[in-house]
Amino acid sequence: MAVVLLVIVAVLAAAAVALLALGQAPTGDGERPLRALRRGLAARRHPDADQRAAARAAAVEPVDVSLGEMLAANVEDGAGYVRPGDIAGSWQLAAARVRPGRRGYGA
Repeated sequence: MAVVLLVIVAVLAAAAVALLALGQAPTGDGERPLRALRRGLAARRHPDADQRAAARAAAVEPVDVSLGEMLAANVEDGAGYVRPGDIAGSWQLAAARVRPGRRGYGA
């Protein structure tokens, strides 16, 4: 019985210390966690226009589309994000670092 009581007291003490630390420590943006929690709960009860629009967008039923149709609908013209020459140059530099006896690209 004494062990159970000791464990309960220790858990309650740890919870109290955690709550005190949580209430005093500011987050990265300078807002205290308990204040951010209260602001988030208030925003949940009274959502603004952006939150309502996001909820409506999330509630839209998904459309079943084949992979081919999706890729055909999302084709972009123009240069891609990575050019093949950029990749080849990076691979050659990596190979030169791994094999220190080789110098440059053509050696």
